[in-house]
Amino acid sequence: MTSTVIVDAMGGDNAPVVPVFSSLEVCNENPDIKILLVGSKNLIQDTLDDAKIPENLEIIDAGESIEMGETPSLAFRNKGNSSVHVALDLLVQGKGDAFFSAGNTGAIVTAAYFKSGVIPNITRPALATSYPSVDKHKLIILDLGATLDPKAENLFDFGVLGEAYRFFMTGLEDSKISILNVGTEEGKGSKKIAEAAEMFKESQLNYKGFIESNILFSHPETDVVVTDAFTGNVALKTVEGLTETISQLIKAKIAPPQLAKVQTFVFNKVFGEVFRMFQYNLYGTAFLLGVNHFIGIGHGRSDKKAFKNAILRLKRYSERNFTKKIADRVKAVKS
Repeated sequence: MTSTVIVDAMGGDNAPVVPVFSSLEVCNENPDIKILLVGSKNLIQDTLDDAKIPENLEIIDAGESIEMGETPSLAFRNKGNSSVHVALDLLVQGKGDAFFSAGNTGAIVTAAYFKSGVIPNITRPALATSYPSVDKHKLIILDLGATLDPKAENLFDFGVLGEAYRFFMTGLEDSKISILNVGTEEGKGSKKIAEAAEMFKESQLNYKGFIESNILFSHPETDVVVTDAFTGNVALKTVEGLTETISQLIKAKIAPPQLAKVQTFVFNKVFGEVFRMFQYNLYGTAFLLGVNHFIGIGHGRSDKKAFKNAILRLKRYSERNFTKKIADRVKAVKS
């Protein structure tokens, strides 16, 4: 079965080099995938230089690109020929099974909201990913960047989407749901968090109460953690940055910097498996849940490993009808 993944060649801190060569390598290594690489055709071809383009890689021209610092609403209104817009139009037209970008998250979400639309029974989309805890328990966290200032009903819907995501991955119907808060006691947190908690209590979902960030990756005793995009994004980047910093500190203690090969060898032997669990490029992408089409969004700093893992993950999940199964589960839970 050949799946088609649409890739934004202009998105990310290292575009177009990393998106272009990641797509090239994926196509060369996986004949059962087709990639539509969207961006400035001239720039993409200049980047490829003399590289042979495989039959399963197609370049789609887009005359504009959205910069990382651009305002999402203005980008949506003023850059209708951007790589994000062209790619999403192709996705909505059924020319691809999934879309991936490491570009401006707000611009991608805004364009997806209006072009793809939100699925029935959901008020706002959410960006979700799964992370391991110390006991290797998979923890789903959302929202990580789609809705910065959600209402209580949006937070409730994030829980529904998170439950649907876990059901897709595991087939289990016992998902425990918690809200990220400044304390676990009743009465802690903002008004909208309190209102969302009441909505969860009154629902059929398995709501477990509040959770604090200090136990997210140790023994959370929950499956889905709900938060707003601002808090979720900051929390995740803090964890990733801290993980990278600790790994560098350990390497420095193992051997002096001039013995880099020794550092890397010993570190990988003793600590490698643990730290790899928390490397962002291992997963490559978060998923925009709650829209009508399959969309993945990666870190702006995504490297080649992240891009390749993201594309292949989107391929695998699209072959399992990810978007339809999420929508079906949401309908079943909220009906």
